[in-house]
Amino acid sequence: MRSRAFRRHQAVRHMWRRLNEDRNQHYTELNCACWYAPTAMAKFKEQPKLCSCWMCGNQRATCGLTLQERRFFSDRAD
Repeated sequence: MRSRAFRRHQAVRHMWRRLNEDRNQHYTELNCACWYAPTAMAKFKEQPKLCSCWMCGNQRATCGLTLQERRFFSDRAD
């Protein structure tokens, strides 16, 4: 059985891997909380989901329909 220290090490290792993957999505945009806020960073330790800033979050919540959906609905209207 593994020790508590090893489990903590694994959790931190996974957190940093997920943070690096997320940060690569919006490159040098430093306005995202996952770059500086410890609480936002800690969320990646438990949940591998992306952060919910306007760069990483759901496009529909910030920009409306996707391009594919707009094309689909415009074709249906014709």
